[in-house]
Amino acid sequence: MSYLVLARKWRPQRFQDLIGQAPIVQVLRNSIEQGKLAHAYVFSGPRGVGKTSTARILAKTLNCKGDPSAAPCGECASCKAIAEGADIDVIEIDGASNNSVDNIRDLRERVKYAPSGGNYKVYIIDEAHMLSTSAFNALLKTLEEPPPHVIFVLATTEARKVPLTVMSRCQHMPFRRASTGAIKDRLKHIAGNEKINITDGALSLVARAADGSIRDSLTILDQITSFSSDVNEENIKDLLDIANTGALADVALAVLNGEREGIFRHIEALIEHGTDLRAFAKDLIKFFRDLLVAKVSSSTEGLLELSQEEKSAIDSIIADFPAEHLTLVLSEVIKAEADVRTAFSPRVSLEMSLLKVSYLSSFMDINEAISALGGDGQGARPSSKPKKDNYRISRTPATKSPVSDKSPLASTDGSPPAPPENASTAPSGRKKTSTVTKKRSTSGKTALKEPSTVDTTSETFFTDETILKALVQRIEESDHILASKLQKARASLSPDTLSLTFSDNDAEICAKPFKDNPEFLEKLASELRAMPTRLEIHITHSEKESSNGLKERMKSEPVVMEALDLFDGRIVHVRKLKED
Repeated sequence: MSYLVLARKWRPQRFQDLIGQAPIVQVLRNSIEQGKLAHAYVFSGPRGVGKTSTARILAKTLNCKGDPSAAPCGECASCKAIAEGADIDVIEIDGASNNSVDNIRDLRERVKYAPSGGNYKVYIIDEAHMLSTSAFNALLKTLEEPPPHVIFVLATTEARKVPLTVMSRCQHMPFRRASTGAIKDRLKHIAGNEKINITDGALSLVARAADGSIRDSLTILDQITSFSSDVNEENIKDLLDIANTGALADVALAVLNGEREGIFRHIEALIEHGTDLRAFAKDLIKFFRDLLVAKVSSSTEGLLELSQEEKSAIDSIIADFPAEHLTLVLSEVIKAEADVRTAFSPRVSLEMSLLKVSYLSSFMDINEAISALGGDGQGARPSSKPKKDNYRISRTPATKSPVSDKSPLASTDGSPPAPPENASTAPSGRKKTSTVTKKRSTSGKTALKEPSTVDTTSETFFTDETILKALVQRIEESDHILASKLQKARASLSPDTLSLTFSDNDAEICAKPFKDNPEFLEKLASELRAMPTRLEIHITHSEKESSNGLKERMKSEPVVMEALDLFDGRIVHVRKLKED
């Protein structure tokens, strides 16, 4: 007799053999006992969790020749035939290959006939989501009102692809993944009956690798028994390409400590060992997740299933790193895995991703940063840096300026100008000093001198450029935004008039404050020049017309009109040439 794989040999034959599906078992048992059986079911869930097996157990229970109960005897001809897949009243249909309207039309014709030996004809449609839309529509009427001796079971791994019109006519049973602990217990039971020598740690690895699928776990166990008669953890890791705990710990430490050379060397070692970097990236996510769980949890019981080696490696790492840092690194490694999975070169993608994550090691904790800045009231605060708007266009020259002593750039008492309160040492070591005229308040503090009565007994010389700079400097002391608007102007100075010209593009934003309140600027200019000064605001319109305006004007030109008619053309762009 040919060898029967473990997944088929140990396929559940009774409801109590199903792993991790207690709610569904309870519903089906009660429905049978109470006689409230639905005419159609949808069994959905991941692969290998028992959907088709449950459908067969349901069929056996309904057609069993023994005592009517919720447990099939497994000994009668009907139970044996269903277990072997030979019962003519239990029809299994592959939805992927029988997905046309013709297949459904044939099914509709066959459901009319009564069962040959059992109480019910049970139609099990595997991969039901693969049926075409037309096939689903053709099945609707039969699915809603089937003959009383027919029960439909639609099994699918993708319930979202089953139309809602079908779902509404069926009872939906969502199957879930089996827990790692339940899979391990089942494997231990099977290994004992099959006389398989396997360590407890190896069973844990197989259960974890199965990812909630009972069938996958039995397939792996079947495969590993062919690999070695005595199965241990190293056999499982080699066969399934599971990353070694030591390699994971080495890479994790290199990332957390910012050892960038170490990252390259560890990945090179993985390449030499033949490790699949895409699988390694997934294992690395799980390892960092284990680190974070162990860090934030007082007890990992029920949260982590770790071997002694994994527990030792994790305990040695989490002592040196805060949970905040581990959280940031884990979130970045998750993004890195997505990049590695789709990358043309997984090695380069993994190296660059881990290299970026390693720079998190140089980030300072927020509490440490506040402490370093003196936020706790104990450390010394760093010296305040001069703001950008404290810099002036002109500075006090090192040598004597030819400007008159009456110039506002010199102090009123002949001494050097007093530095502002927030003056700081420039990179060259010299103090930055304000060049704007100040006045001393009665308390001895320096205050900004407000425009006062104009002294007409003297006159200070300014050019068009220097008057604008002086005005910008003076206004910048109290309003940086207004000063930046003034910089957009062009100044023109006459004996008693200051003309400011703005372009039409700047008129609305920059010129408006000065047009609305010209007295302020007149008073300031008069003070700087030490003579009465009147302000004029001008708006210049661009010499070049708008593109649309030029096009319209050119269309009226006789030569242009003739050219357009001759070549059936249109004006795309007009450029005004400068006159010599």
